[in-house]
Amino acid sequence: MPVRSYLQLVRAPNLFTAATNVFTGCAAVSLSSPAPTTIALLAFSSVCLYAGGVVLNDWCDIELDRVERPKRPLPSGQVAPKTAVTLAVVLLVAGVLLAGAAGTMAAMTASALVLLVVTYNFGLKSVRIVGPLNMGACRFGNVLLGACAAPAASMKALPFAAFMMVWVVVISLISAREVAVPRLQTVIKAMLLAIPLLDGVFVGTLATPWLGVAVAALALPAWLTARRLYVT
Repeated sequence: MPVRSYLQLVRAPNLFTAATNVFTGCAAVSLSSPAPTTIALLAFSSVCLYAGGVVLNDWCDIELDRVERPKRPLPSGQVAPKTAVTLAVVLLVAGVLLAGAAGTMAAMTASALVLLVVTYNFGLKSVRIVGPLNMGACRFGNVLLGACAAPAASMKALPFAAFMMVWVVVISLISAREVAVPRLQTVIKAMLLAIPLLDGVFVGTLATPWLGVAVAALALPAWLTARRLYVT
């Protein structure tokens, strides 16, 4: 089974954007000096939750993708449906466990994210407006997951979480037309891969400029992998 198929299945370029959201949440509570180990646990939790969510999305959409995106890993047979759903469950569970290792509030936030992922994939994605709002709520929660590094100060992350929610809602509304209007894929790709840059600005403002640069630099591997792998 080619590694490339699995990298496409988990949307490898987008995983960087999940991690940088967490860094923004951590930076928002930086006065409480989150431990590096805690930040790492939350970042890897976020990556697992995101990866599990998109794999589950493809598993739920396999019949639609046979028509609209037949070359993707599941409809093309590169990855078996049973393998995909197993991978999705393992990743989502791993995301909650990693968050749990960072603290009770993080575990609760990760569990809420799993609930949002499941409700989106098993019904709400097809509901106009509600689906994009659900997707935006996932990003909102992802930023707050980072803020769980210091739960007592987590309210400070709300403005940044709200911004990211609006950003992703707009992306989701545009992506609803990507099959009918292929040129929109370029806009969607640019907006998604700009997330590390936005998070870099937030972190640079909240913490130190050099940390902001380090976070924004994750846009580079995201863009490089996106040259060979799709992001939607």
